Amino acid sequence: MVLRIVVTNPGAKLKQNMAQVQDRFFKAIDAATRMVAGYILEAGRENIKAGGNFGDRWMSGLHVDVDGVVPRMRIAMTHDIPYADIFEEGGTIKGNPLLWIPLSGTDAEGIRPADYGGLVFASKKRPTGKPLAFSIADGLPRYFGTESVTIPKLWTLNDTMQRTAMENFQTAFSDAYEAAE
Repeated sequence: MVLRIVVTNPGAKLKQNMAQVQDRFFKAIDAATRMVAGYILEAGRENIKAGGNFGDRWMSGLHVDVDGVVPRMRIAMTHDIPYADIFEEGGTIKGNPLLWIPLSGTDAEGIRPADYGGLVFASKKRPTGKPLAFSIADGLPRYFGTESVTIPKLWTLNDTMQRTAMENFQTAFSDAYEAAE
């Protein structure tokens, strides 16, 4: 999601008046844009937190950056985790052939099967349910296999970004303009 800040000059009189205050005006736009980016980051992290059981990795993975210079600046929101957008949009994740999901309450929770230290082996598909992957160390199940998982939309980061910018830019600009005197 990208939010662009563009300043245009609609007339000669405004251009003449702007020449007198252009430096102050541009400094205020720059400062306001950076303030709003901070507000967006804070609101975005709150949005992730409200979406469910997302820990520090998900919070710190969210970034809001300001690029460009006045009069063409943009605020861009990105996430370090490449598949994070599934929580913004919702969708289905398919296995190849199976997707291995850690069983909650086990030491495998939050760990991919390939990274599990206790090593696992998979059972054949059981007639009564999903295939399981067991720990070699203790023989207890750690993962179950499924063909797909549907993830609901849990975040509204794009809406949060737009709403936060709209609600805060005018005040941030006014404060920055006054401070630039």
